[in-house]
Amino acid sequence: MNLSPDQLLTNLLEDHQPKNLLLVGDEIPPAIQQYLDTQKDNSISLQSLSNASLLSAIESRFDFCLITPAFIEHDKQRGIELLAGIRNRLCHHIYLVIPLNENISAIENWTEKDLFSLGLKKLAQFNSKESDDDIAPVLNCFAYQIESYIKKRDWNNARFWANPEQFGKHWW
Repeated sequence: MNLSPDQLLTNLLEDHQPKNLLLVGDEIPPAIQQYLDTQKDNSISLQSLSNASLLSAIESRFDFCLITPAFIEHDKQRGIELLAGIRNRLCHHIYLVIPLNENISAIENWTEKDLFSLGLKKLAQFNSKESDDDIAPVLNCFAYQIESYIKKRDWNNARFWANPEQFGKHWW
């Protein structure tokens, strides 16, 4: 089943049911607007960030963050700092929509490796219907979800500890 970016975003919003959202970009996507309209009774807050310099002024945490491609295309280094800042300080559920292709990046030399190094995983890929050539960028959705970032190690428990009676009691 092929989902559109709006359908994927609608599904993510339904799964998370966020109470406060951070939108990093200029326009509100239709899926977010629809979510806000259907949740009017639940006092959902949306903060839109259209200037990266305003990021340092934000002190509250968010349940859900969507970063649109227009926001990250200006400077790769600032984009990396922006993503890391949001991930570390503001939100544990980040979704980034970015046009990438294996052969060419539409956004200043961004590669999948750059996004993987920030802890993001590829969630979905949306092929353009009007062009099937290798040069056209493909819209991708990358996600950072704290729950799936680090897998719980099965060996890190009292059963595999040298002194099981001391497990979890002392830190050095």
